[in-house]
Amino acid sequence: MDFSFFNQLMMILAMSVATIALFHRLNLPESLGYLTVGIVLGPTASGFIDSSFDITLLAEIGVVFLLFTLGLEFSFKRIKSMKREVFGLGGTQVLLCGAGIFFALMILQSPTKEALIVAAALALSSTAIVSKELTQSNKIRSRQGQLAIGVLLFQDIAAVLFLILVPALAGSEGNSMVTTIGMALTKGLIFVLVMTAVGKWFMPAIFNEVARVRSEELFVLTALMIALMAAWLTHILGLSMALGGFVAGMMLGESNYKHQVEADIRPFRDILLGLFFVSVGLMLDLDILARYWPAVLLGTLSLILFKLGVITMLARLMDEKKPTSFKTALSLSQGGEFCFALIALATQYGQTGGEKASIVLAVTILSMMVAPLLIRNSDRLSNLLYREQQKARIDDNVVRATQQVEHLNSHTLICGYGRVGQTISRFLSQEKIPFVALDDDPLHVHEAGLAGEPVFYGDCRRLELLESLGVARARQVIVCIDNSASALVIVQTIRSKYPDVPILVRTRDDSLSNELKAAGTTAVIPEVLESSLMIVKHVLIMLGMDRQQVRDKITAAREQHYDILSGFYPGYEDLLIEQGQNALRHAVTIPAQCDSVGQSIDRLPIEEGATVVEVKRKEQVLSNEQCGEIQAGDILILSGSLGALQQSEKNLI
Repeated sequence: MDFSFFNQLMMILAMSVATIALFHRLNLPESLGYLTVGIVLGPTASGFIDSSFDITLLAEIGVVFLLFTLGLEFSFKRIKSMKREVFGLGGTQVLLCGAGIFFALMILQSPTKEALIVAAALALSSTAIVSKELTQSNKIRSRQGQLAIGVLLFQDIAAVLFLILVPALAGSEGNSMVTTIGMALTKGLIFVLVMTAVGKWFMPAIFNEVARVRSEELFVLTALMIALMAAWLTHILGLSMALGGFVAGMMLGESNYKHQVEADIRPFRDILLGLFFVSVGLMLDLDILARYWPAVLLGTLSLILFKLGVITMLARLMDEKKPTSFKTALSLSQGGEFCFALIALATQYGQTGGEKASIVLAVTILSMMVAPLLIRNSDRLSNLLYREQQKARIDDNVVRATQQVEHLNSHTLICGYGRVGQTISRFLSQEKIPFVALDDDPLHVHEAGLAGEPVFYGDCRRLELLESLGVARARQVIVCIDNSASALVIVQTIRSKYPDVPILVRTRDDSLSNELKAAGTTAVIPEVLESSLMIVKHVLIMLGMDRQQVRDKITAAREQHYDILSGFYPGYEDLLIEQGQNALRHAVTIPAQCDSVGQSIDRLPIEEGATVVEVKRKEQVLSNEQCGEIQAGDILILSGSLGALQQSEKNLI
């Protein structure tokens, strides 16, 4: 039996594990990790994978599953609600960017069909990278995020049309191109209509029967069969298999089983899609890249600047503000994963390949590598470019806020108007206590403004904005934002000029409680710890403990600054993700033969950053003062950062 295919596949999987782990640490997209694996193992780099290795079918199934999950998210209601962004900005962007790239390639004397395919591929952006980065940077609900998602929705639709057209272009030899494309579109339309009818009338009945069996295995098999059967039907019709996957997803997108199907498909999709990106990396010819690197760099820069200019101009024509238009364009200025699918499909049908395909792939990969940096720094770049406008807008906010709150005195200033800030404001309103709020989410400010709430837009870390809202006259300041580091900056900013105003900070956890107290916070309320106390209160009362005794215990815990709740025993997820900020707990049993026996707690070799919380001795829980000398068999409960806990354990035993 020939194990060469298996051997090379195992090499790809092994290197993918290491590479994806590294890219997660570096906060880089996984798709770029798989591309890197393909490039490093490819025939023109290390040569571990030779040119005879073929994972085309597995890779294409990965694309089928990608389109299937996109189809699940495809909603006509969503498209209708965003038709201006989707069809206005999105449609015009694809048309103008595609046309511009096409004419540039024609000037460079590229064949017409090849120029059409490459132009269509490069006009699209990366749905995976853009949506992920906007979500992580908390910009998905901003106007920048709404515009970007609207454009990406149209691009997903356009990508499906391009997947229909590529095989049609390949089959148009000797026939009229218009006739061939018309036939392909007709077949595609008939297929979509028939499959939509099947999805509406037959799929619910099938999944109802499957659900009654209550077999997870049968449910997964059914979902896989539907996706692959739809792909097989489009292949029989001479269309792209990915189109079948998309339509199959659309069939199930409106059903009650949508989320379960998506969860079941995701593991198969992610693994096979990873192989697809690896196959793209294998296609990249590094010899050609080394030979034409000036052209690749120039092409990457040209693509980013061209799409940046076109999208900025179109957004401005839609009466969007200049900073918003620019930031939206930054988000969408890269190439996307559909470029790989289209180029791979075109290569399969003989419409492109060789040096030109490698150059296009290299340009796309480099632009995608730059994309996360552009999106994460879009605010900073926008501020640099539109500094005067930003300053004028801030000045306008300061003037407007000053005029509206100048009559207030001894009011409450709320920094952050999310869920917690709004809850506080409602109680203050009930008690007729005046307040004003500052928030950097335009939607929060807009919706609150519609309700007549005194909420203003701005960065809570800017002292001039806080002063315009009367921080000097405020009775107290309440900081209610999720980011503890930003909360610390706000406290430091206020304390730099106003040392006496009481500041109460709500944090999600206790990761920076000590730093916040040192900076001058009057009180720190860790949300997780406070909710834990409320649960403990109900638990003790339900166990029959006297209510007053329970209240005393809860009050004591608060007065002791939640010391009894500080730290926690970590799980695997904590060890993988929380590498240092949150205080963890760890138990160390003292053996009979070690230097720690007979020592007092203050003489133990505990690392800086860790402390002994309590000692357990023969079913007794002792405080540090009650412990005395350490005895063999004592269990020390340590609290601190992961590194300090690990080193302290080594020192103790």
